[in-house]
Amino acid sequence: MRTLLRRADSRAFPAVVGIVAFAATLSMSVPFATLLVAAVLMAPRRWVAIALWSSLGAAVGAAMLYLAFHHLGWARLFAAYPDVVRSSAWSDATRWLSAYGVAALFVIAATPLPLTPALMFAGISRLPIAEVVLALSIGKLAKYLLYAWLASRFPERALQRGRRHADALRAMLARAKPSTPAPKAGVPPSREAR
Repeated sequence: MRTLLRRADSRAFPAVVGIVAFAATLSMSVPFATLLVAAVLMAPRRWVAIALWSSLGAAVGAAMLYLAFHHLGWARLFAAYPDVVRSSAWSDATRWLSAYGVAALFVIAATPLPLTPALMFAGISRLPIAEVVLALSIGKLAKYLLYAWLASRFPERALQRGRRHADALRAMLARAKPSTPAPKAGVPPSREAR
């Protein structure tokens, strides 16, 4: 986050976010969507460029994971990631990819569903790399464009709604105020009021 914040005013900011997307995807340790939203909030006018670079970085990172899982094979994959292989995300991904192939990978990449189990199964199932990269790229682009657009619009709409509520409250208070203040009981009116 500090790296992104320092570079938010730079022309290279969308590319930096893309590099962060690549690293987050490849490391499988940080969900990138939160970082994407934070990056767009730092530079809301560049939401399209941020989404494009992010989807490119995430797709390249996911394609590299696919290749790594492809070369690991079944035995090593089960030994290296026993928790993933026993998870419900794994069983869902294997069922969907077995039934729908690369189209399921596109849907998983375009939604907030966990992508790693699907990449693992796609890699060991030996789905065509070109189709996998295309599905990942288009899926990530669709998801990140939507997230970035929503993040770029959120502060503006929230502020507009807050201003409308504040204006309505001011109007209600103005109508509720008496035009001249009534003197308090037992206090003589001031000389200026006479």
